[in-house]
Amino acid sequence: MLLRSICCATLISVLAGPALAQDTPAAPDTSAATWQMPWQIAPIGAASSAAGEQTILSMVPGTGLVKGTSTALQTIGQPLPEVPGRNRTVDTCRATVMSEAGKAGMKQVEAVSAGAERTDKKGDYFAPVLFRITYDRRMMYEVRQAVMICVVSRKGAIVDAYLPADEAVITQWPSLSRQ
Repeated sequence: MLLRSICCATLISVLAGPALAQDTPAAPDTSAATWQMPWQIAPIGAASSAAGEQTILSMVPGTGLVKGTSTALQTIGQPLPEVPGRNRTVDTCRATVMSEAGKAGMKQVEAVSAGAERTDKKGDYFAPVLFRITYDRRMMYEVRQAVMICVVSRKGAIVDAYLPADEAVITQWPSLSRQ
């Protein structure tokens, strides 16, 4: 009889326990990868087609079959050109992009400074960073390349990473840093 009571009590707690438990609110995601990766560096998809991006498929010696924009394909096998000047955003921004790109099958993320850092009124650093991301696809690779503005706090935490609305911001950045 005692055994039957223990079994019934165990069965009730197993079945009713989840219903009686209160849901605790999930902790907010404070990871560096809470932002949405811009379509320009995400794997080629509907957003890049909708934006009118032209991609080509090319056989690259030493690499194989690669899909990407003509700009991205021209630089494969060469180091990305780095702009001189202090840029404390590169490593933090690279880590953020790697976190998101890893979810999409990234093989490699390259990042270099595309201009010297600036500081805003809060003391955050912001600067352009050139990215080249290689995604591993079935029987080929996809290569994405773009310059993003990365914003990093004084403590070294990512604040934001985005593509500027106007490409002139990037083309004029090095000349601004020499003033």
